[in-house]
Amino acid sequence: MKKLNKKFLTALLNKCNEIIPTYYEEALKKAQFPFGVIPTLTINPLNYGYQCLFDIELFVNELSDSCVEDLCDKLISGLDGYSYMDQDIGFYLMFDNQYLTKQTEQDFTMRKVSFVARIF
Repeated sequence: MKKLNKKFLTALLNKCNEIIPTYYEEALKKAQFPFGVIPTLTINPLNYGYQCLFDIELFVNELSDSCVEDLCDKLISGLDGYSYMDQDIGFYLMFDNQYLTKQTEQDFTMRKVSFVARIF
């Protein structure tokens, strides 16, 4: 299971980084806005494979030209229906929900987009 998690995370982050810089658990101190963070993974067994629920938290500061809602839309269109397969792991992603309540901390805004992955 441990290797499965690492392989899944590596492939997922590679795809997410094509859309927006994305980190697992926490962003680097030197991360530039806008960026995404996948804070946790919730993995449940299925009859064959696993189901993984995860959020991508998007952070945009007030100096950025990026609109956080546009970034949410880019993530949804880029990840919903995405499938991946190599010799070790396969998965596909589905959009689950979007949490658009504005959460403002000092000088940045955060939104959350949730996805479901089926890993096999």
